[in-house]
Amino acid sequence: MAALFGENVKTAILKGIEALGKGASTLAEGAQKKLDEINLETRRREILNEIPKCVNELYQQGIELPEQLMGLLTELAELDEKLESLRPQPAPAAEPAAQETEEPCECCAEEACSCGEETCDCGCEEAAQEETVSEEPAEVQSEED
Repeated sequence: MAALFGENVKTAILKGIEALGKGASTLAEGAQKKLDEINLETRRREILNEIPKCVNELYQQGIELPEQLMGLLTELAELDEKLESLRPQPAPAAEPAAQETEEPCECCAEEACSCGEETCDCGCEEAAQEETVSEEPAEVQSEED
């Protein structure tokens, strides 16, 4: 009797594993079908996005298109012109200022120190540091406003 019970348990376990395998297979097939559907939908959207580009290229080349498309593309061209006129024109590039040949003062980095020396004791280094310190609170105040 124990042998019969063991066979029944074994058969039940095998049937359970087989059912799990079939269930997993069914889920995998369903997932594959869904993935295929998503891929087809994505490709369809890509093609739909390409059609207007192709039509616009044909229009730009002067190829005759159906009247409805020609009307829409003509309106689009007019809108582009209006938008272009509304947009600010880029400013011409400014020419760089002529650079002086004098060496900057080593202590204050000015082109020419007020005393005329490369390194000096005129206090310009201290004045430059004081300007930097006095500018910092002004920046903080402007950030708080």
